[in-house]
Amino acid sequence: MPEDSTTRLAAFRRSVRRWLFLVPAERSRPGLVQLTLLAISLIALAIVLQLARLDIGNAVESLWAEDGSILLQGAFEHGFLDALATPYAGYLIVVPRLIGEVGAAVPLRDAAAAIAIASTIVVAVCGLVVWVAAAGHVRNPCLRGALVALTVLSPVASLESIAAGSYVLWYMLFASFWVLLWTPRSSAGAVLGGLFLLLTGLSTPGVWFFAPVAALRLLAAADRRDAAILAGYGIGAAVQVPVLATNSENAVDPLWTNDIWTSYLQRVLDGAVFGERLGGFGWEQLGWVLLIGLLLAGLAGLAYVAWRSSAQVRSFVAIAVGTSLLMFVASAYQRAVGGQVMWPADVYFGNAGRYAIVPALLLASAALVAIDRWPRPLPGPRRLPWAGIAAVAVAAVAIVSSFHVAETAVRGTPHWSDAIETAAADCRREDTETAPVDVSPPGYALFVSCESLADASR
Repeated sequence: MPEDSTTRLAAFRRSVRRWLFLVPAERSRPGLVQLTLLAISLIALAIVLQLARLDIGNAVESLWAEDGSILLQGAFEHGFLDALATPYAGYLIVVPRLIGEVGAAVPLRDAAAAIAIASTIVVAVCGLVVWVAAAGHVRNPCLRGALVALTVLSPVASLESIAAGSYVLWYMLFASFWVLLWTPRSSAGAVLGGLFLLLTGLSTPGVWFFAPVAALRLLAAADRRDAAILAGYGIGAAVQVPVLATNSENAVDPLWTNDIWTSYLQRVLDGAVFGERLGGFGWEQLGWVLLIGLLLAGLAGLAYVAWRSSAQVRSFVAIAVGTSLLMFVASAYQRAVGGQVMWPADVYFGNAGRYAIVPALLLASAALVAIDRWPRPLPGPRRLPWAGIAAVAVAAVAIVSSFHVAETAVRGTPHWSDAIETAAADCRREDTETAPVDVSPPGYALFVSCESLADASR
């Protein structure tokens, strides 16, 4: 009996690995120099496109909320290591703090541009990570490219979540989900994946939502590559535990409301298919008819996957859809925003779109994996089926229709250079040591020394 149990466990471990932790197909690749140039070019394009969503001039001349009052302010007030170790909202935010340090390292006039560009670089790198880590599950380059485009130019992200250091964490979380499923061919790749997971874990406790995936990977672990990836995840996730346990900041009281379910259908399911703008317009015109239709279509798709797809696809879809639902519902409950993110009848808005980014991308991932392996899995890359062509077209329409989110009255008023001039004038008039510098949206500010303001205003 013990031998039978051991044999069954070993067989189950092999099945889990075969279903979820796939090795990308090996095919000829360009040389290192060509790959580096291609990666740099694509990252540069991703940076420009992200800034263009806010209008480039406006994006580099505005600081968003916590980017100024928390990240840049913290970099001014603390030493480098002290700033990195300072929690916000009860947990460590290492990567956003590093972005704040970038803003503090340049001349004050360039701080807003530096933070915006550094934030877009992080998101662009997340897109590159998704391209590499998703190769085992999404073999067709067109489908995988669509997933990367949805990651970098998320059509459910509002202006608060674009070129903003405070919210790069959502993109890092989605890339981390894929890293946990990735089986790199080299030890160097595994180490880089582990470092990415470590940085994400040190920046948000949201990695805890991926604990089931990490547990399955631990169960199916086979070599040092698994150990490297699991170590990065485990250390990052564990460090946040004592930080949260000793947190003395005033936390938001969790609030449950049934509006969370409606919000999920509106912001996540509808957004994953049509994007925020088209999905919102559909809600205005059709209301619950649209949502019920999407829900029934989604359930029919899940039933078809359960009936016709392989164990690999069923396993992935179950994890992606389950994590999407859990992540949105738990986050909306914990942050007490279930009612705030719900669209009223005949109205839609983009506020708090950050809560939908990862859940919507997980639903998109489930659909693209199912399409890539439809109707049966085949080794190596495949021609794009008609369903794949439709999926790429839908993704393109969602991205294009929700691309431009600039709203200067909310983000861009005042311009960073104008805010510096105003604060410098306040210093001269009132003879103080520090002065508030206004950032977007109206009502947010950070305090800067009058000496620095005088230098920046010359």
